[in-house]
Amino acid sequence: MKNIIFILSVIILFTFLCCSYDEPEQKDTIPPSKVHLIPHLCDVGDSVCTDRTNGIDAVPTGSELTYNWMKIQWDGTPLEIDGDIHHIDISRFYITIDDTVISFVNQIVYEPDSTMYIDKFTDLEGSGIQITQREWYYYIIPYDEAGNFTVSDTVSYKLLSVPGLICPVNNAEFNADENIYFSWGNVSLAISYRILFFDQNYNLQFTQDFNDSECNIVPSESGLYSGYSYIWRIDAFGMEYDPGKKSGSESEERIIHFSQ
Repeated sequence: MKNIIFILSVIILFTFLCCSYDEPEQKDTIPPSKVHLIPHLCDVGDSVCTDRTNGIDAVPTGSELTYNWMKIQWDGTPLEIDGDIHHIDISRFYITIDDTVISFVNQIVYEPDSTMYIDKFTDLEGSGIQITQREWYYYIIPYDEAGNFTVSDTVSYKLLSVPGLICPVNNAEFNADENIYFSWGNVSLAISYRILFFDQNYNLQFTQDFNDSECNIVPSESGLYSGYSYIWRIDAFGMEYDPGKKSGSESEERIIHFSQ
């Protein structure tokens, strides 16, 4: 009997010690660092601005666009330093004419090397809610492993209607010395347009601004060469609807070939 009692005492003591090591010495109550979302800094063609460095912006979604997707970006350095981030809530909202706030939240898994989210507005398909000509606001909420969270600052951008490309058609071929006519549909609230040409690696090769929805370009006079193919699109820009608040949209992308 004494042996049994001794064995049971050892088992109970062992169990107690094991359980005591399973309990954390102190519950994590420190929230994640505050994240700064990047406002719309510039447009592609402004100095060294690219589609990946210009902050919140419209994103083309393919051919026959009816609206753009929205890209948001943030500074991920604080979260990498924290080291215990579990997931991020992406919050998007807009304000109706009677000041009612309509919001949507999506949750994404935290990835240290990812500091961008593309909002495809899939929740609004078939809802009748207008996506273009509307001011959209975004903020994110990172959560750590213990459930602590911190709300980021807020950024906004107004999506204009998409400039529908008319000509040239996709995969058209020309001589680089030709005077080529480009045209696209007018965009309500747009005050200017920009035509952009990229090489196959999306390095910007040429850009020019216009006030009208058409232009003529001689490729060889614009640094575009015979024997090469280029990606081109049209960006539409609106005026600032409030100081510092931008608006715009991007067309589909097309390929143009210049024969030898």
